[in-house]
Amino acid sequence: MTSTSETIPSAPQSTERLQLLINELSVEFISILDLDQLVERVAQRVREVIDYKFFNLFLVDEVRAGLQWKKAIGYHPEEVAANELIPFTCSIASAAWREGQTINVGDVSQDSRYLPIASENGILPRSEIAVPLILARENRIVGVLTIESAEPNYFTHEHEKVLSVLGNQLAIALEHARVYDELRQRAKEMRTLIEIGHEITAILDLDRLLNHIAPMLDRIINYEFLLVGLIDEARQEFVWHVEEGYAARKLDRATRTPLSQGVVGRAVRERRTQIVGDVRRDPDYYVTDLWREQGQRSEIAVPLIYEDKVIGVLALESNRQNAFNDYHGRLLENIANPLSIAIVNARLHQQHVERERRLEHEMLMARDVQRAMLPDQPPLKGFELAARLEPALNLSGDFYDYMMLSPNRLGLMIGDVAGKGVRAAMGMAASRSILRSVARRGGGPAKVLRDANLRLHRDLGKQLLLTLVYAVLDADTKTLHYCNAGHNPPLLVKASGKWRALKTGGLLMGVFDKQQYKTESLSLEKGDLVFFYTDGLPEAHTSQPNRVEFGEGRIVEFLLEHRHLKAAALIDALITHINEFTADAHRHDDMTLVALKVL
Repeated sequence: MTSTSETIPSAPQSTERLQLLINELSVEFISILDLDQLVERVAQRVREVIDYKFFNLFLVDEVRAGLQWKKAIGYHPEEVAANELIPFTCSIASAAWREGQTINVGDVSQDSRYLPIASENGILPRSEIAVPLILARENRIVGVLTIESAEPNYFTHEHEKVLSVLGNQLAIALEHARVYDELRQRAKEMRTLIEIGHEITAILDLDRLLNHIAPMLDRIINYEFLLVGLIDEARQEFVWHVEEGYAARKLDRATRTPLSQGVVGRAVRERRTQIVGDVRRDPDYYVTDLWREQGQRSEIAVPLIYEDKVIGVLALESNRQNAFNDYHGRLLENIANPLSIAIVNARLHQQHVERERRLEHEMLMARDVQRAMLPDQPPLKGFELAARLEPALNLSGDFYDYMMLSPNRLGLMIGDVAGKGVRAAMGMAASRSILRSVARRGGGPAKVLRDANLRLHRDLGKQLLLTLVYAVLDADTKTLHYCNAGHNPPLLVKASGKWRALKTGGLLMGVFDKQQYKTESLSLEKGDLVFFYTDGLPEAHTSQPNRVEFGEGRIVEFLLEHRHLKAAALIDALITHINEFTADAHRHDDMTLVALKVL
């Protein structure tokens, strides 16, 4: 492809030259699928064809009834930002959209349709040509291109002809780029949804879970206001746990509204998503004394449903009219489903934790018995394996275990039973026994966890909540097969310094009888490290009042820096490092570490 640097003169040109020029630019534009890149290239190439001082490319926004500024050259940036959306009712560009044809204005100062925008260098436009970008096959205008000159009567019929033909081709290119961008965005959103699902199912603290909602939604949808309310069935009220964006004082657990009020109430009553384009026209829209209307124009409310029972509502509001559509509804519904499960899990976990807090009396004998249950070092050629269990109290709900499934196949598990003390220790012993029994019958990690979960649920009911990672190491092939049941993701640290978290699996064990799990297989190489741990490690913290948690980031940083150490030395060094970090702070949770290293 050859590029032309010669602009079109005022005098007529040959039809043949024009056709070649148009063909060249059309082929180039249609080959660019990135929308931003396409717009930049259009601005550059149009200048090569027609000299201009000012350039604008607008995209049609029918929802907001205006032209959205996609590219501007020659104007003051603050003016462009302030006029980000040009209404359909004003400007020469809007007139081109309304009339569906090219408009050539010789002197804009004499045209009432002209919308003055401050320039970057003080030069004022005198003439303007506006071309609607028409998608012929749909007879739809997708945008408007305008160029302006400081000279009056600058643009000729030849310019009109070229830009009109180019505009039709550019409309096709813009539509292709828009569809591509939309598909790319949808793919990104689906990946994000999967990540979010993993994130929220691993959070067992209700407050932490609910506070995670705002940053979670910020990744996939634009909004100004957020509310999350859970239902108090006894009083038939919403209890508002989360509020973001409102100028009123922060909502707390004492903030309640009746289920009968508001768009949120309607979402609960009708058990379906509510999308309101203009809340001021909705008779159900309700504003409490705590948050007065702050320009809200649209709302979307999604009921949180678990096992056919509405447990709460998630609501977003925007200052823009018609900010939400059916796509946003489907997006939020895809989040609401795992969020509802996570809320129930967190509540169950919280109940168990609170129950365990009343059972903090440990027995020294039981502690000794528990320690005697820890496994001996297995004979495993080509690998190093080391572990450490540091109970917060005398007894621990944490555990790790090894078992030789065959001469060269090792079963490895690390788990955390909710709570502490005697009950957690008894739950640990029962869980370990069931898991060992099921694992020795054979099968991959996902099958073992599925079968063990059925046993746990049948034998212990809902008396036990267990997070677990079960892995099978094939020493001959150096392959690790694992499944994660709601546990802190183990860390795979490659000898090269690359790392990743091992999240594949499913929800925690013991609560639901019919639970599905997935297995992932990893090929290990010399120098690779797989590090397993319980939540007591990242949650270890400094003393009050600062109370800084050790966190997952410091774990990764330490492992990357010390990955050359032997497995046992690595764990010893990490324990020392944590003790130095926490100093004299009281540790409230058990801490278990397992390091597997390839020799």
